[in-house]
Amino acid sequence: MASEAVKLEREKRKTQREERLWSVINDKVLTPNMIRLALMAGIIAYSTMLTRSRENVGPVQSALAFALPGIGIPLIAADAGIKDKWALGAISGASIGYVTGQMIVGWGEAGMLPTPGSIYEALKELLPEWVIPG
Repeated sequence: MASEAVKLEREKRKTQREERLWSVINDKVLTPNMIRLALMAGIIAYSTMLTRSRENVGPVQSALAFALPGIGIPLIAADAGIKDKWALGAISGASIGYVTGQMIVGWGEAGMLPTPGSIYEALKELLPEWVIPG
């Protein structure tokens, strides 16, 4: 009988510990701001992965790579309380600019665009030694 009471008490403490853990997770981690932050990080990571990809990702993923930051991030910002249309437009423009920059880097790594290093090497071969020493 005493061992059952001990087991019951131990089980009760374990349940209380789990309830405290879940209350901390719900109160601190699963807040609307943290969920918005996770969504934005996911959108940025997904877009960066697609735009810097060396292989062709297809038309749907290419469209998502630009539409999610351009539309999704301003929607998340509007949900957070930003109502000024110019601020939301600036957020959209900055998001699109970031993704475009990542696309240019990806194209450079894939050999579709010249990189600064390859431009320098090409100029070194074309111009006389006194213009670009080295």
